Amino acid sequence: MRTQTRTILALLMAAALATGCDIVTASLGPEHTSQWQKTYTIAANGSVEIDNVNGRIEVEPSSGNTVEVIAIKKAHGASEEAAKASLDRITIAEDVSESRVKVEAKFPHNEGFMFTGNNGKVDFQVKVPAGVEANFNTVNGEVSLRGMAGHVKAQTTNGGVTARDMSGQLDARTTNGGLNIDLAKVSQGGVALRCTNGGIRVQLPRDAKATISASITNGGISTSDLPLEMSGDTSRRHLDARMNGGGPLVEATGTNGGISLSSR
Repeated sequence: MRTQTRTILALLMAAALATGCDIVTASLGPEHTSQWQKTYTIAANGSVEIDNVNGRIEVEPSSGNTVEVIAIKKAHGASEEAAKASLDRITIAEDVSESRVKVEAKFPHNEGFMFTGNNGKVDFQVKVPAGVEANFNTVNGEVSLRGMAGHVKAQTTNGGVTARDMSGQLDARTTNGGLNIDLAKVSQGGVALRCTNGGIRVQLPRDAKATISASITNGGISTSDLPLEMSGDTSRRHLDARMNGGGPLVEATGTNGGISLSSR
């Protein structure tokens, strides 16, 4: 019986990871919610960092030189009191200066995992000046970006990265999830995409100048309606090409899943 129980729990956890689910927010009893909100002023050459553990991060441009952060905390518990106590143990830490804004969701080290009492998460809604350097990280959750023009790094372990109308340098990585990237232009800094389990989809302007390098271990690569000139070694799982004569590097590397390149 003990062996069967351990096997069932292991299978449940593996299924949650494979699908990019938030494994710590299963509905276990009453839920409590609270909202944390701050607005900061940042220098034109400043940087923004949002770090999370359980929950999504949504990012869009702000107006002017302000950074707006909303953190929605949620926690479950066996009772109303337990849920509120769990919620109170999730904190938001700030490290702020004139040129840097870092906000981090902190969870108790001895809780926050499946079948314990915390079952909490934090969902971030963030607005930053479009051209700032920014870094967004979560473990269990999705990162969603829109309209960013600066150097952006986005990383998640169990979840995907979605980026729309991007015109700056982009570095996006996920372990269990997919990358869905829409480029309004190809920045001089280029694009670097990494995905272990999941597909990579990239849309580029048809008239963009780019050098493309794509490789996948298990899966295929498709390039529909793009003006590509093949260069180097090209196969079903590897592609080197120049688009409209070549330009900044667009690099996509995956292990399990396909890679799709197309025009927007």
